[in-house]
Amino acid sequence: MSQERLIGGLRSSLDTFNRTGEIDASILAPDFEMHQASSIIDTAGVFRGPDALTGALAELRGAFTDLKFEGERFIPTASGEIVALIQVRGRGQGSGMQLENHIAWVWTFRDDLAVKAVVYEEPADALAAYGLAS
Repeated sequence: MSQERLIGGLRSSLDTFNRTGEIDASILAPDFEMHQASSIIDTAGVFRGPDALTGALAELRGAFTDLKFEGERFIPTASGEIVALIQVRGRGQGSGMQLENHIAWVWTFRDDLAVKAVVYEEPADALAAYGLAS
């Protein structure tokens, strides 16, 4: 599948999540891995399987209301990954404080399915890892 179609699938999945709060697991391979570096709510680690993304996002939804992920830019890399620059918004469940953060996801695909997503707390780190300018 072309990188443009993969990017379209990522955009569509974000739109679905933002509208419904549900993950479109149809884009995830059975051996999917999510590498989470986030220290927002101590969810760091490697999560495996299609439910990995669902579990991590459920934990975030438990901590934040009105959680939204807005894709700002999707950048194909020379090696085939897609770097997604994301703006995260939400409101703390207990504190009511507004969260607005910029992060990056790096997606790796095989046979049109996502096999890996690496979450970077700093978009510049993801860009630097793939030799891309910010």
